[in-house]
Amino acid sequence: MRRLPLIPVVLLAVCILLAPVAGAPKPLQIYFIDVEGGQSTLVVDPQGESLLIDTGWDDFKGRDADRIVTAAKAAGIDHIDDAIITHYHSDHAGGVPQLAAKMKIGAFFDHGANTETSADTTRAYNGYLKVAAQAKRVTVKPGDVLPLKGIRVQVLTSAGAEITEP
Repeated sequence: MRRLPLIPVVLLAVCILLAPVAGAPKPLQIYFIDVEGGQSTLVVDPQGESLLIDTGWDDFKGRDADRIVTAAKAAGIDHIDDAIITHYHSDHAGGVPQLAAKMKIGAFFDHGANTETSADTTRAYNGYLKVAAQAKRVTVKPGDVLPLKGIRVQVLTSAGAEITEP
């Protein structure tokens, strides 16, 4: 088996498992939002609870935040219940302040402290921390399950550690 080189980035990976919901009035909705270089994913469960994975870039006159807000409106929601920040690069966490200025974000889930020292990553991380301080912030570890009602979201890897059992 060929092994790919490891990228020296601390990531947060999650697995979303669909749990059957009896009498669910709506289907599960998943929106893949192009943030030009990264990807933001909005998941809305059958009860209307929302999960956003990454927020795209900062700057660009709020382009990525606007795209997320447009997807949220298409999904019939006006806020984000939970947001996962996989890592603190500008194309994943940079858009947090702009998005938070446009819609409420209830809780943030991440892998903990920033371990990278580049100026862009440090700037994105510091902007993220300012917003997350105004909401609930949870540092997750492998095996943790996010508190969503209509879907099961389990953390597979966080801060370089992985789940140990299937």
